[in-house]
Amino acid sequence: MENPWLKLPSEKPYILEMDRESIKRYNQSHGDSRKINLNSVPEPFIGDPESAKVILLSLNPGDSERDAKAHLHDEFRRAMFHNLHHESQDWPFYSLNPNFAWTGAGRWWAPRTRELRLSAGLDHGTLARRLLVIEWFPYHSKKSSLPTKPVCESQKYSFQLAKEMLEKKKLVVGMRSRKHWAEVDDHFREVPFLKNPQCGYISRGNAGGDLFDRMVEALKSCGCTQ
Repeated sequence: MENPWLKLPSEKPYILEMDRESIKRYNQSHGDSRKINLNSVPEPFIGDPESAKVILLSLNPGDSERDAKAHLHDEFRRAMFHNLHHESQDWPFYSLNPNFAWTGAGRWWAPRTRELRLSAGLDHGTLARRLLVIEWFPYHSKKSSLPTKPVCESQKYSFQLAKEMLEKKKLVVGMRSRKHWAEVDDHFREVPFLKNPQCGYISRGNAGGDLFDRMVEALKSCGCTQ
């Protein structure tokens, strides 16, 4: 499947045409806190699949008041669209860019990856090149009541990307929603998951010593000078 996010409108509502009817039906059957917010740029994945050493599997991006401001910010929105198009940028995992520390994404990801980054002895920029998160569902919502079956067509691309990471023998770790990913492919049933998916902290305590050490070693190993 070709990257459908190349066709995402540059202005809100941010929705792919292939997803329009299914998202409309979903929103009609859910209350405000669980509706999909089409005023925020979707984030089906964050990071560079080519340079990433550790791949995280999650459910869907959250929705906060900070997102509303951040997604109107030109520099941040450009970074999001570069990411969606798989275009090269200095901070592939843009949420770790200090310039975006004030955003909802920055405030969420920086503390949750801090122990991992320090244990691997990496600066924020290097971690941003070696980390990739793939969401099961690409659109933002305050709360999730997503069924385990796919909701919209564009999810197929995220599933394809995640399978490719497994095929390339990269270290794939589940953050949230083991049952959703297990429905995608039987291979995801073997993926290790964090102990407490609600907090999302990638720590030795939440990952378990062996898994945390494997993540650290994967991040440290690189055939380049970065």
